[in-house]
Amino acid sequence: MMSTVICTEVREASLLPGPSLLTYSFSMKEPMDWISLVITYEKLDWMQVFVKDPGGFIRMQYTGKKRAERILLGRLQENCSIGSVPGDVGAGTWKAEVIAYARDEDSMFKLEWMHGKGVSAESSTVPIAIGIPWVTLDGDARYEQERLNCGARWYKGDFHMHTSLSDGKQSPEQLMESSLRQQLDFIVVTEHNHRHTAWPSHDRLLALPGMEVTATQGHWNVLGITDWLPLYDEKGTLTMEDAEGMNRIIAAAREQGAVCSLNHPYLAPWDWRFGRAELSLFHAIEIWNDPTYEGNAEAAERALMLWDACWARGLRLAGIGGSDTHLLPHESYMEGGPPSLVGDPATYVYCDELSEVQLLDAVKKGRCIVSRGPQLEPRIYSGGRQILPGDQVSIDAQAAVPIRYSIAVKGIKEKGKLIWLLNGLPVFEAVVNEDGPYVYETEWTGEAYRWLRVELRSEYGTLLAFINPIYANPIGCSSLTWEEVNAEL
Repeated sequence: MMSTVICTEVREASLLPGPSLLTYSFSMKEPMDWISLVITYEKLDWMQVFVKDPGGFIRMQYTGKKRAERILLGRLQENCSIGSVPGDVGAGTWKAEVIAYARDEDSMFKLEWMHGKGVSAESSTVPIAIGIPWVTLDGDARYEQERLNCGARWYKGDFHMHTSLSDGKQSPEQLMESSLRQQLDFIVVTEHNHRHTAWPSHDRLLALPGMEVTATQGHWNVLGITDWLPLYDEKGTLTMEDAEGMNRIIAAAREQGAVCSLNHPYLAPWDWRFGRAELSLFHAIEIWNDPTYEGNAEAAERALMLWDACWARGLRLAGIGGSDTHLLPHESYMEGGPPSLVGDPATYVYCDELSEVQLLDAVKKGRCIVSRGPQLEPRIYSGGRQILPGDQVSIDAQAAVPIRYSIAVKGIKEKGKLIWLLNGLPVFEAVVNEDGPYVYETEWTGEAYRWLRVELRSEYGTLLAFINPIYANPIGCSSLTWEEVNAEL
């Protein structure tokens, strides 16, 4: 069927410096077969577009690529750009909502809207959506892949990554291939304020939908997202740029059953600065973020201090890692430096089976190990009963409970040391130069709150891996803000 253009409209705006939310309306008198949107801008630091159909459902998403781009929406998936939801292109008022962060007073934004019948004669300049649907017009589709492995064990994965849907260089297919080369069991795909609407499947890798909520004062991940989040309201307010608004967004993600993780809290300029943000709404902290990026080693050390400070106040957040990969597998952030790869660092999660429900539940429980390479296999016994990282130790106030904490180490390429830390302070150290196991034995008694975690470091002190705590006699923490916990560091 020949392509017929029914209407072409243009919207332009000059922006003042700072964040803006722009809304443009486009009316269609009858159903169409396709919509085409060309996006051009100048002197914007960041720009994202969300196109809503007459029912208010987000049908198209786009992140600026510093060049003019064309995105498409059609009835069939093969006629849709990445991030679009295929289906009927109905009559009524459509809206393009634009989040723009202008750098100068003469910043410019331009939309060219076209709709028509037949098959669009123009091609998308971004990849086409390929794979099984993660979002459909019948309702948001939670991705329920068949269980990939049915055994209880430590599964290796990555909780933070980007593709060409936002500001990453790899396509979804390339990222899947990279993940398999890194021998990952699972990934969670976390685009900046976007959700993938389709994803290529593989019978050896579990992929889950996520989102990195991205604001000027900090970023955090939604792991296992099932619905859109209220990043801005009907009045044109960017909710995500306000601490109270951000608290509401985190709460909305929790209601979906998602895991909420605070990202790279000390990595400038993307460090967390929402002073009144409620940390008790999070389930986890991304302690370790892409170690190949300049400044991340120091940021990880500060994040470990933050983690201990939260635990000291009774807020038992899980500690996880994420590669935050944006580059192609052979690329580095430094000339001649190591490549920035998916799965570096990797987060190992202990699950009874590899499934979405099991994985997210295990993270909430803190059954996690984060490593840049060495594989740690902890065997923890409390009173003769085996427990896992993240578990509570039952203590009889009148009798001592023996703790035997054994760790085997595989794949270590340099001499190192295992450090057991009680309430954030070292209590035992073992030199590591072979597989082990390495054992720390102690006794816990009384009613005092305590937690015990483990780090693996090189002989020069470089962080190689860490294990989430076990704990006893927990205390409650109903509220703890960012400014409160940082005042103690």
